[in-house]
Amino acid sequence: MSLFSLLMSAFFGLLTAGMGIVTILIGTDTILLVSAQQFFDTALGKAILFCLGGLLFCVAIYFAFLFYRGRAQASRFSQDGEWGKVELSPYALRELISGIMRDEIGIERFQVRLQHIGDGIAIRISTALSLEEKVAEVGRKIQETLTRHVMERTGVEVREVSVLVNSISGRDDDETGAIGESDSDAD
Repeated sequence: MSLFSLLMSAFFGLLTAGMGIVTILIGTDTILLVSAQQFFDTALGKAILFCLGGLLFCVAIYFAFLFYRGRAQASRFSQDGEWGKVELSPYALRELISGIMRDEIGIERFQVRLQHIGDGIAIRISTALSLEEKVAEVGRKIQETLTRHVMERTGVEVREVSVLVNSISGRDDDETGAIGESDSDAD
Protein backbone atom coordinates (compact mmCIF):
# COMPACT_ATOMS: atom_id res chain seq x y z
CA MET A 1 0.00 0.00 0.00
CA SER A 2 1.48 3.31 -1.06
CA LEU A 3 1.74 6.30 1.25
CA PHE A 4 -0.85 8.19 -0.80
CA SER A 5 -3.45 5.43 -0.59
CA LEU A 6 -2.70 5.02 3.10
CA LEU A 7 -3.28 8.72 3.74
CA MET A 8 -6.42 8.71 1.59
CA SER A 9 -7.84 5.71 3.46
CA ALA A 10 -7.15 7.41 6.79
CA PHE A 11 -8.72 10.69 5.59
CA PHE A 12 -11.85 9.06 4.19
CA GLY A 13 -12.14 6.84 7.25
CA LEU A 14 -12.13 9.85 9.55
CA LEU A 15 -14.51 11.74 7.25
CA THR A 16 -16.91 8.81 7.15
CA ALA A 17 -16.77 8.40 10.94
CA GLY A 18 -17.51 12.09 11.37
CA MET A 19 -20.45 11.91 8.98
CA GLY A 20 -21.78 8.87 10.83
CA ILE A 21 -21.57 10.56 14.22
CA VAL A 22 -23.19 13.76 12.91
CA THR A 23 -25.97 11.73 11.32
CA ILE A 24 -26.64 9.89 14.58
CA LEU A 25 -26.61 13.17 16.52
CA ILE A 26 -29.13 14.63 14.05
CA GLY A 27 -31.31 11.54 14.56
CA THR A 28 -31.28 11.97 18.35
CA ASP A 29 -32.20 15.69 18.04
CA THR A 30 -28.86 16.72 19.53
CA ILE A 31 -28.08 18.66 16.35
CA LEU A 32 -31.04 20.41 14.67
CA LEU A 33 -31.37 21.14 10.99
CA VAL A 34 -34.24 23.56 10.65
CA SER A 35 -34.88 22.99 6.93
CA ALA A 36 -35.10 19.18 7.25
CA GLN A 37 -36.55 18.99 10.74
CA GLN A 38 -40.05 18.10 9.61
CA PHE A 39 -38.82 14.96 7.88
CA PHE A 40 -36.43 13.99 10.65
CA ASP A 41 -39.24 14.29 13.21
CA THR A 42 -41.09 11.40 11.60
CA ALA A 43 -40.37 7.83 12.60
CA LEU A 44 -39.22 7.02 9.07
CA GLY A 45 -36.78 9.95 9.02
CA LYS A 46 -35.24 8.91 12.33
CA ALA A 47 -35.00 5.28 11.22
CA ILE A 48 -33.22 6.34 8.03
CA LEU A 49 -30.81 8.54 9.97
CA PHE A 50 -29.97 5.79 12.46
CA CYS A 51 -29.42 3.26 9.67
CA LEU A 52 -27.31 5.69 7.66
CA GLY A 53 -25.29 6.70 10.72
CA GLY A 54 -24.69 3.08 11.70
CA LEU A 55 -23.68 2.20 8.15
CA LEU A 56 -21.24 5.09 7.91
CA PHE A 57 -19.77 4.21 11.30
CA CYS A 58 -19.23 0.59 10.15
CA VAL A 59 -17.48 1.87 7.00
CA ALA A 60 -15.21 3.99 9.22
CA ILE A 61 -14.33 0.95 11.33
CA TYR A 62 -13.54 -0.94 8.12
CA PHE A 63 -11.20 1.85 6.96
CA ALA A 64 -9.51 1.91 10.38
CA PHE A 65 -8.98 -1.85 10.12
CA LEU A 66 -7.45 -1.47 6.64
CA PHE A 67 -5.18 1.29 7.90
CA TYR A 68 -3.99 -0.80 10.88
CA ARG A 69 -3.50 -3.95 8.79
CA GLY A 70 -1.48 -2.06 6.18
CA ARG A 71 0.78 -0.54 8.83
CA ALA A 72 1.30 -3.90 10.58
CA GLN A 73 2.17 -5.73 7.35
CA ALA A 74 4.48 -2.97 6.16
CA SER A 75 6.48 -3.05 9.38
CA ARG A 76 7.32 -6.77 9.11
CA PHE A 77 10.50 -8.05 7.53
CA SER A 78 9.72 -10.98 5.27
CA GLN A 79 11.37 -13.33 2.87
CA ASP A 80 10.14 -16.18 0.73
CA GLY A 81 11.28 -19.58 1.92
CA GLU A 82 11.24 -22.89 0.10
CA TRP A 83 7.86 -23.85 1.63
CA GLY A 84 6.32 -20.42 2.14
CA LYS A 85 6.82 -16.95 3.53
CA VAL A 86 8.86 -16.28 6.69
CA GLU A 87 8.04 -13.04 8.51
CA LEU A 88 9.94 -11.35 11.30
CA SER A 89 8.43 -8.62 13.45
CA PRO A 90 10.42 -5.47 14.21
CA TYR A 91 10.17 -6.32 17.92
CA ALA A 92 11.81 -9.74 17.39
CA LEU A 93 14.54 -8.19 15.27
CA ARG A 94 15.22 -5.52 17.91
CA GLU A 95 15.50 -8.24 20.57
CA LEU A 96 17.99 -10.14 18.42
CA ILE A 97 20.08 -7.01 17.78
CA SER A 98 19.96 -6.10 21.49
CA GLY A 99 21.24 -9.55 22.39
CA ILE A 100 24.08 -9.26 19.89
CA MET A 101 25.00 -5.79 21.19
CA ARG A 102 25.11 -6.98 24.82
CA ASP A 103 26.48 -10.51 24.49
CA GLU A 104 28.83 -10.33 21.54
CA ILE A 105 29.90 -6.69 21.35
CA GLY A 106 29.70 -5.90 25.08
CA ILE A 107 27.76 -2.64 24.93
CA GLU A 108 25.02 -2.20 27.52
CA ARG A 109 23.66 1.30 26.77
CA PHE A 110 22.22 1.72 23.28
CA GLN A 111 19.07 2.31 21.28
CA VAL A 112 18.04 0.40 18.15
CA ARG A 113 15.99 1.77 15.23
CA LEU A 114 15.04 -0.20 12.14
CA GLN A 115 13.99 0.94 8.68
CA HIS A 116 13.04 -0.89 5.50
CA ILE A 117 15.39 -0.31 2.56
CA GLY A 118 14.27 -2.19 -0.53
CA ASP A 119 14.17 -5.87 0.34
CA GLY A 120 16.53 -5.39 3.31
CA ILE A 121 16.88 -3.30 6.43
CA ALA A 122 18.83 -0.38 7.77
CA ILE A 123 19.88 -0.60 11.41
CA ARG A 124 20.53 2.58 13.36
CA ILE A 125 22.36 2.26 16.68
CA SER A 126 22.65 5.16 19.15
CA THR A 127 25.04 4.53 22.01
CA ALA A 128 27.33 6.05 24.62
CA LEU A 129 31.00 5.12 24.94
CA SER A 130 33.64 5.57 27.61
CA LEU A 131 36.82 7.59 27.24
CA GLU A 132 38.88 4.42 26.88
CA GLU A 133 36.97 3.16 23.83
CA LYS A 134 38.02 4.12 20.31
CA VAL A 135 34.99 5.35 18.38
CA ALA A 136 36.11 4.17 14.94
CA GLU A 137 36.98 0.67 16.18
CA VAL A 138 33.77 0.25 18.17
CA GLY A 139 31.71 1.59 15.26
CA ARG A 140 33.35 -0.78 12.79
CA LYS A 141 32.90 -3.70 15.19
CA ILE A 142 29.19 -2.90 15.60
CA GLN A 143 28.71 -2.62 11.83
CA GLU A 144 30.56 -5.83 10.98
CA THR A 145 29.07 -7.91 13.79
CA LEU A 146 25.47 -6.83 13.24
CA THR A 147 25.68 -7.20 9.47
CA ARG A 148 27.09 -10.71 9.71
CA HIS A 149 24.98 -12.07 12.57
CA VAL A 150 21.62 -10.59 11.55
CA MET A 151 22.03 -11.97 8.02
CA GLU A 152 23.17 -15.39 9.31
CA ARG A 153 20.41 -15.75 11.90
CA THR A 154 17.43 -14.24 10.08
CA GLY A 155 18.20 -14.27 6.38
CA VAL A 156 17.20 -10.61 6.19
CA GLU A 157 19.73 -8.63 4.18
CA VAL A 158 21.34 -5.80 6.12
CA ARG A 159 21.76 -2.89 3.73
CA GLU A 160 23.16 -0.37 6.21
CA VAL A 161 24.32 -0.13 9.81
CA SER A 162 24.66 3.42 11.11
CA VAL A 163 26.22 4.13 14.49
CA LEU A 164 25.66 7.37 16.37
CA VAL A 165 27.75 7.95 19.48
CA ASN A 166 25.61 10.28 21.61
CA SER A 167 28.14 10.78 24.37
CA ILE A 168 31.63 9.88 25.45
CA SER A 169 32.02 9.96 29.19
CA GLY A 170 34.56 8.94 31.78
CA ARG A 171 34.06 6.65 34.73
CA ASP A 172 33.52 9.51 37.18
CA ASP A 173 32.14 13.03 36.83
CA ASP A 174 35.56 14.75 37.11
CA GLU A 175 36.67 13.30 33.77
CA THR A 176 33.41 14.39 32.10
CA GLY A 177 34.03 17.99 33.15
CA ALA A 178 37.45 17.95 31.52
CA ILE A 179 35.89 17.00 28.16
CA GLY A 180 33.50 19.95 28.28
CA GLU A 181 36.45 22.35 28.55
CA SER A 182 38.40 20.99 25.59
CA ASP A 183 38.81 23.00 22.41
CA SER A 184 36.83 21.47 19.57
CA ASP A 185 35.44 22.62 16.22
CA ALA A 186 32.52 20.17 16.39
CA ASP A 187 29.09 21.57 17.30
